[in-house]
Amino acid sequence: MKKLMLGVVGLLVALSALAFFLMKDIAPRHPALLAAELPELIPTHAFYADLRSEFGYIPSGDGRFVAFKQATLLGLRYAVRDLSSAKDVATFPSDLVSLRWHPSKPLLRFVYNGDDWEVDPFRSAEKNWKKISPKSINFAWQKISRPKDDDARVLVWGKPQETSPQGLYLVSQDGLEVEEIATGTEETSYWVLDQDFNLRLRSDYINERTLRFHEKTENAWERLFDVDLRDTFHPLTFVGQNNTFFARSSRGRDKVALVKVDAKTGGEQVIYENENFDVGLNVSLSQNPATDILRTGDATSEYKALTDRGQVLLDILDDFSQPVSIGSVIPSTSGRFVTAAVSPNEQSYIYLLIDMQNREYEILGEFHFRRFKEALVASRAVAITARDGLEIPAILARPKNVDGPIPFVVRIHGGPASHFSIGYEHEVQFLANRGYGVLSVNFRGSTGFGKKFEEAGFRQFGRAMQDDIADAARWLVSEGLADLDALIAMGISYGGYSAALAMTRDPDLFDAAIVEFPVLDVEFQSKNYPEFWENGLDHWQRYFGDPKNEADLALMREFSPSNLVDQLHGPILLIGGELDPVTDVAQAKSFEAAAREQGKSVEAHYFANAGHGATHWRDKFKRARLIEDFLAEHAGGRSGGLDWVELVPSFIQ
Repeated sequence: MKKLMLGVVGLLVALSALAFFLMKDIAPRHPALLAAELPELIPTHAFYADLRSEFGYIPSGDGRFVAFKQATLLGLRYAVRDLSSAKDVATFPSDLVSLRWHPSKPLLRFVYNGDDWEVDPFRSAEKNWKKISPKSINFAWQKISRPKDDDARVLVWGKPQETSPQGLYLVSQDGLEVEEIATGTEETSYWVLDQDFNLRLRSDYINERTLRFHEKTENAWERLFDVDLRDTFHPLTFVGQNNTFFARSSRGRDKVALVKVDAKTGGEQVIYENENFDVGLNVSLSQNPATDILRTGDATSEYKALTDRGQVLLDILDDFSQPVSIGSVIPSTSGRFVTAAVSPNEQSYIYLLIDMQNREYEILGEFHFRRFKEALVASRAVAITARDGLEIPAILARPKNVDGPIPFVVRIHGGPASHFSIGYEHEVQFLANRGYGVLSVNFRGSTGFGKKFEEAGFRQFGRAMQDDIADAARWLVSEGLADLDALIAMGISYGGYSAALAMTRDPDLFDAAIVEFPVLDVEFQSKNYPEFWENGLDHWQRYFGDPKNEADLALMREFSPSNLVDQLHGPILLIGGELDPVTDVAQAKSFEAAAREQGKSVEAHYFANAGHGATHWRDKFKRARLIEDFLAEHAGGRSGGLDWVELVPSFIQ
């Protein structure tokens, strides 16, 4: 027996030693990183699977309670905290939707399993839930307003039956009284109302290029004005008493500006514009549409207050180290209290509860990641001159305490109608902590920099758009920032396309690529696009052409990575989602098979339950482990090695 016990103890000791060895951090191999005093290596699980994570605070009308997402050993859940006692009083499943509070009572409301519910957090057992779904609206309903008092009705979009046209309804808060105020068509895009929920305008898709606005008259809808869908036009507010509303618009100008729109004629008055950038998204500090704060540019961290409420928040931000990025902002139903996630100097988020009436705030907590703030890096905007003279905006981040050329990741965004912005980015911090510089490139065709810059990318996939990526990488080398022998291209969706293409050209430049949820066959993607692209298909074709046009089809085939496998000159990490509704995973699997058949170096992983991107914590964590080990092998940075979270049983969701 004694020998058996000693044997068991010996086995446990051996297994512990093996686990310690396997979980030991992997040191960098690159000489510049070996010589540097890099900050502490943050565990992979701290980025993507930390049990201390709390976020998304939703304040009650009186500011006494908050509901929020909370990580636990068994996965995410919602919790309700009584701020007066600092105690959690209830928990709920993580898949609740449309979480909000009763206007005046401490009652939580949410959508769960297709129905709307009202719950007393102090009696949170499911048997006590009260159903408040809108009666008689049985298909695809969605509440699109939040009542500010107990008697206010709720604006709801939906259909009585699946075959019915979509309608707009005012519904009592208990769901029993339903009044239809408008019936749309299959082409209806959205409605614009006034502050009393009187219907003022309806917009319909006339064709793939045109959105038409109509005004509601006593007996009919009268045609008003058209909007070219190649312009940006996003209404931001209700129609006011002066028959105007605010919008983000690029109609008649290169850059998107904040404008005041005449609801009758569609005429615009510019309220604010930036000569260098499209104005960014607005921040609303109330439940109903408003524009309290405007980001002055999509690629900046500067803000402009447009209302007194907006100025309250900006004044509070002066208490923190600058620049401060504003993350999620969630107002209470009463409007008095607002929670805001703010990131001072890119050091992750602090969560504030703001009393707008008294102009005061308290700190609810910090995103768990701020405990590593001394290891986090700040980024800066740079400009790169492309080979044809066009100035390409980019965002640069470098690890702390490094000198000379180091390994660099060139990030390529998806879309391609999208862009990178200055501000806290978890993935940039992950890569920088592993020892890599990160250059996030807003190549021609990116949004946020005006129509001319975007249009410069049309029909330039594989050519000028790809040249910008190569020119950005060469700029890093010429500036003495990057090691030419440790350059990695990385991107998701269109970015995955570009990263894969980088490995088929410029063999003296990129050494490896991380290709995620990618377009790899442009012809296939153009012919097999998802149904929800239908109204945006014109925009896709402006970038890539029409597969019915023989000249366009020839370019699609010429510049598709799937047709250039024989030219691959370095290793690729290929990541896909089996349920991807946008870029069918068949593209990635076909590409992988062809690469393996030709003896190319490709490492592939397909997430069984992922769509167009990794969203579940387990998939995010696994993705990060794949990336850090791939980069450690091919670019010489460091890795956290085997993480204990990898041993967590699969039933913990």
